[in-house]
Amino acid sequence: MNKSQFEGQWGFMNLVLGNARRQIELMPEDKLDFRPVPEIRSAGELAAHMHVYLTELTETVLQGKHADAKEPVFAGKPELLNWMSQQVKKGNENFVRITDAQLGQSIEAWGEKYPGWQLLSWIPTEVIHHRAQFMTYLRLMGIAPIFAYEFEAA
Repeated sequence: MNKSQFEGQWGFMNLVLGNARRQIELMPEDKLDFRPVPEIRSAGELAAHMHVYLTELTETVLQGKHADAKEPVFAGKPELLNWMSQQVKKGNENFVRITDAQLGQSIEAWGEKYPGWQLLSWIPTEVIHHRAQFMTYLRLMGIAPIFAYEFEAA
């Protein structure tokens, strides 16, 4: 897969990220630690997880080497939202710099080798998957989520 083939998927992901941000903005400040059950991520952790691969995997492809990114913990919702904005900005800046050669390179991550394009393809699927989870969290909080296909770019 070359970059021009991937650009449409990346653009769609930014629309989904815009929807995800609006979902996260609906979460009350005091619900950052909300967990439907104890063994899964809190609402704040899920929001962070949804955004961490934007930089982790774009930097992996740029550098040809993987390093796990640490998911931050936030004291409050404004700090989380600011960090999310920075992740989207940096992920998009990284994507612009990625070349066809980097998309085709083999990169070791999590004990396996993957082409760069495959690592990048996981970012949109992670965002879509976890946005749906977050929408379920909102319903469990008693909050109606925004329609999943109501898009505005991130």
